[in-house]
Amino acid sequence: MRPLDFLGRIKVKLGIVIVLAVATAFAVNEVGINSGLSREVRIGVAVALALIMVQVLAMGMTRPLREMARAAQTIAKGRYSLRVRATSRDEVGELARAFNAMAADLGEVDRQRRELVANVSHELRTPITGLRAVLENVVDGVSAPDPVTMRTALAQTERLGRLVAQLLDLSRLDSGARLIEPEAVELRPLVEQAVREAALAREDVRLSSSVPAGLVVLADPDLMAQVLANLLDNAVRHSPPDGTVTVTASPTGAGVRLAVADRGTGIPASARARVFERFSRLDAGRTADGGGAGLGLAIVKEIVELHGGSIRIDDCAGCRMLVDLPGRTVMVPEDGRRGDEPAPHPEPAPSAGPGTAGTPVPATVGVPALSGPADVAHAGTAGPDAGSPGAEDAVPAGSGGQAPAASPRAGSWVGWPGAEPPVKGLVGIVTGGMLGLAVGFVAGLFAAAMASVLLGDGAALLTLVCVTALFGAVGTAVGAGVARRAAEHAHLVAAYGQATPAYATAGPGGPPAYTPPPLFPRPVLPATPRWLLPAAGGAGVFAAIALPDAQLGLGIVLVALVLGAAALPAVTRRMTPWTIAFGLTAYWLIAMAAVRDADWLVGVLLLAGAGLAALAVSGAGLGWLGVLRGGASVLFALGPLPWFLAAPLKALTARRRVLPALAGIGITVVLLGVFGLLFSSADPVFAAYVERLTATPEWAESLPVRLAVFAVFAALPAAVVLVALRPVVDPVTPDLKIPVSRSIWLVPLTAVNLLFAAFVAVQITALFGGDAWVLRTAGLTYAEYARQGFFQLVVVSVVVLGIVGVAAGVIRTERRERWLLTGQLGLLCGLTTVVLFSALHRMDLYTDAYGLSRLRLSVEATVYWLGALFALVLLAGAGRLAGRGSGWLPRTVVLVTGLALGAFAVVNPDLRVAESQVAVRGVQKLDSDYLGDLGAEAVPALDRLPEPLRSCVLAEVVAANDLDRPDPWNGWNLARTRARDLLAERPIRPGPLVSRSEGSCYVRTTGG
Repeated sequence: MRPLDFLGRIKVKLGIVIVLAVATAFAVNEVGINSGLSREVRIGVAVALALIMVQVLAMGMTRPLREMARAAQTIAKGRYSLRVRATSRDEVGELARAFNAMAADLGEVDRQRRELVANVSHELRTPITGLRAVLENVVDGVSAPDPVTMRTALAQTERLGRLVAQLLDLSRLDSGARLIEPEAVELRPLVEQAVREAALAREDVRLSSSVPAGLVVLADPDLMAQVLANLLDNAVRHSPPDGTVTVTASPTGAGVRLAVADRGTGIPASARARVFERFSRLDAGRTADGGGAGLGLAIVKEIVELHGGSIRIDDCAGCRMLVDLPGRTVMVPEDGRRGDEPAPHPEPAPSAGPGTAGTPVPATVGVPALSGPADVAHAGTAGPDAGSPGAEDAVPAGSGGQAPAASPRAGSWVGWPGAEPPVKGLVGIVTGGMLGLAVGFVAGLFAAAMASVLLGDGAALLTLVCVTALFGAVGTAVGAGVARRAAEHAHLVAAYGQATPAYATAGPGGPPAYTPPPLFPRPVLPATPRWLLPAAGGAGVFAAIALPDAQLGLGIVLVALVLGAAALPAVTRRMTPWTIAFGLTAYWLIAMAAVRDADWLVGVLLLAGAGLAALAVSGAGLGWLGVLRGGASVLFALGPLPWFLAAPLKALTARRRVLPALAGIGITVVLLGVFGLLFSSADPVFAAYVERLTATPEWAESLPVRLAVFAVFAALPAAVVLVALRPVVDPVTPDLKIPVSRSIWLVPLTAVNLLFAAFVAVQITALFGGDAWVLRTAGLTYAEYARQGFFQLVVVSVVVLGIVGVAAGVIRTERRERWLLTGQLGLLCGLTTVVLFSALHRMDLYTDAYGLSRLRLSVEATVYWLGALFALVLLAGAGRLAGRGSGWLPRTVVLVTGLALGAFAVVNPDLRVAESQVAVRGVQKLDSDYLGDLGAEAVPALDRLPEPLRSCVLAEVVAANDLDRPDPWNGWNLARTRARDLLAERPIRPGPLVSRSEGSCYVRTTGG
């Protein structure tokens, strides 16, 4: 259980734990005082409950630390497969994810190390073996040392030399010994030279290039030449005869994209992840073609990443390598005028000293046009090593001779220009704290009001203080975080320009400074569809029109239909037979709100329909945990909804759109106000019309409610779309099965089955023995006998379901024992089914004597539902014995439950209760007070009562269900409409005055 995972700061979590512990202790103390408990007992109970709460809440915060300790011990032994479950977004969660990434990297490095040793040994053995054979033949006199033999030895030596050179290049790139020396490189001549050299390898392959003139990138020219040479060599070797290899370059954003394409067989998508690994071998054909060692693309990847770029394989016919490099710049001649190719955000570079005419230099100071943190980090490696002498005063290569703004030393304060750093930080902290206290005081007033009603004035005061202090602490933390991040951003802008990295460095060559996660971290979310915002807004507007100022009826049914239509484009991707069945059943349950009037029934139907709809959208339900999570998935999606809607809302409220609209509205209001006042003062008739128009309309009174309804029902379709776009989350039920000795479960189950069999035998005797037998043996009437045991038998059935679930989910058995266990549980379920029928018969006997009520009818329906559950459990047990599994059971139980609720609504409970009460109890024993609280469905049955009792009871039904006035269009309900029609035909008699006294109706004449 990790209820605080949504928070991003462990300090806030600890504060909440402390506040809740104090609140628990205070609540226990207040309750103990009111209950008359001694001080020692109150202290003991308060300490125990506070410790339990701290343990429950802190368990989720400390479990990743324990898992990391265990995983670290496992990794120290050379096993890298263990991972830490990281669900929180705070510092501990960040550490857990970093630990998992480190473990994965270590495992990958260990795998590559083992493969490298094997591959290097194999690649070195092949040329050495060939060279040794040639030399042995020469020494033994088998072959003469002629030019042909020497050329063979030379070829093997050159192959060995190329392999060693490539390994040395990789080693230098890995260790950082080969530093990049970036300068402005024009790509067109570089590409043309690489194409000319690669064309010498094969005459039957045509090479072409297309690079715009003046395209310049900040890079190391030697390394870029090696990248092009390796890519072209790979493309030429794998091209078919008469094939074509193309090289293109184009500007993309602030960088450059290189593309090398051939018409070969291509690389399968499943193998693309390993193409850039060392000694990568995709298939024998590619290996034998040109004799490559499999190091060329690995070298390319290292060089490209050293420049802060990336390389990938595009989806197309053949093979197309795409290289994205940052640092696109422009050519600036010596006179300072720019060329034709613009840079994204160029600034004129000051003269760096004398230079050679025509030599291209960057147009920006420092590191130009860097696209992200990686760019800055890689560009920083161009200078001397941090640990070498003079590193602090070195000017990074590629700066055009200009040193960038001095980086702060480790421990120095970074802040805003023109202000003392501590003052700005203190202002942020104080501002956040004051806002938090203000919000906390408002929230505390509401909480204190509730606490005053529930616990007393002392609890209200403490609640106010605690809530205010909690919000103040949160506001202070947020203010401090905002101030710190603003300071770091200002420092990075001053040091590196607008291309700021994601973190500040602790000093030249030092480790990056840690930036804690925000208080509410942004979750991982899918892209927001463009149509979502207008669809959600339309659904919210319709709900704001259809729901207020009316009872539950047609409005809620139409709103549910609109919500489904608004989310339909995203929901269609989850269409399966299960989800369709869940969706149709859910809408059937919701649609009953326009048919039935009983509030207690309609509320249950709406709640069940919403849960079924959420389960259908989520696509989950393979296990019981998946059913629970899927049913609450829409509620869980409301948390990340602000981040999900942030992008479209930001685009909607962009300044270029909002400001003109606001300006137009403001000008309109001013003009109408000025001219309206002038016309009103000039003409009294016009003034009267203006007064009528500006009078507050009736709907304005419900405007706050409508706005709240709009917000809720606009958020619901957005949450549904978010659930539908996310991957299916079906939690895996933990394997709790343990091997248990047969005697531990066989003896108890056998004893319970014998007890149930004896009880069933007694029940059969009692059922067939009749009233006389029960009266003779138990001294009870049949109705009293039925009433005493019904609820106990229902509880027994529920307990049996728990026993079956625990036994099936915990006990691990072999094949023979599985048959025995299944037989015992099946027998227990069968006997329990007989017990359920006995309970149902008892209820029938009881209702024959006393009539139905809402509770009795609901429990009777529950018995039928439990019987269906036992039948499904028996089917699942038979399926498991047949080896077919029981994964269908959770969804089937949910679907059967939804159908059972719909059938219960079709039965019309309130009408059945009214008919039973009128028929069984009669006029003399009729509980008119109970009947007066029934829904409008009961009016046809109550209409058959004799006068004046009919008018008395129906008057209460009319008052309880607002049947004295018609429903608006959005509150139309079939039961209420039929009741009004019936009352219109036979209205309540206004003659004698009908009154109520002690739950009974009586007639009071006008004379008293």
